[in-house]
Amino acid sequence: MLEFLADQSVLVFFVIFIIFIVIAYKLVKFLFKTFMIGLVAALFPVVGNLFLGLDIQISLFNIVWFAATGIGLFLLYSVLRTGWRALSWVRRPTKRKKETK
Repeated sequence: MLEFLADQSVLVFFVIFIIFIVIAYKLVKFLFKTFMIGLVAALFPVVGNLFLGLDIQISLFNIVWFAATGIGLFLLYSVLRTGWRALSWVRRPTKRKKETK
């Protein structure tokens, strides 16, 4: 019944397909987070004026600027977080375990 799995090319194709699905899922999740950050950042001038008493001019330029700034900061955070995780992964073998007394 599962004889087709014995073929090496089918197995490689299946592994590549699984990797593709995982990468696509992570990319869509990241794009959704980026969209939500941009939306919340774009609403900041309105919320700031209504609830915080800030005097921000509400114009299309300001809304786009706040959205782009929020997305840019989120992308910077994501890159820095990924770098930090990679560095901690590389450093892991050199870490010494703390001795308990």
